[in-house]
Amino acid sequence: MTYEELKNQKNLDVNLHYSINEVAILAQSLDVFGSVEPIVTISKVEPFNYHPRDYRDTILDLEDWQEAVKLAQELALTPLNERGKAINHDWIKKAKRTLQGILGRG
Repeated sequence: MTYEELKNQKNLDVNLHYSINEVAILAQSLDVFGSVEPIVTISKVEPFNYHPRDYRDTILDLEDWQEAVKLAQELALTPLNERGKAINHDWIKKAKRTLQGILGRG
């Protein structure tokens, strides 16, 4: 499985967060602020390394959490060099806007 395939799963309504070392599958939290909580993290630098987390503080039910863990396991079992590239374009856009603001071109 590639990062792109994980992102495009039709039967799982969750968000992904990419960092340098891991991919986190996020679900909406039950708190009143509308934050998100990681329910599974998958290492991008160590093969076979993924960590399911407690889902009970999120809006996910058990079946959705189990599906997320199954997908995380599938991704973790995929060799690192076959997973593809994961680029978070949002931070690039934010950095460009910040730089333009600093330079007075915003």
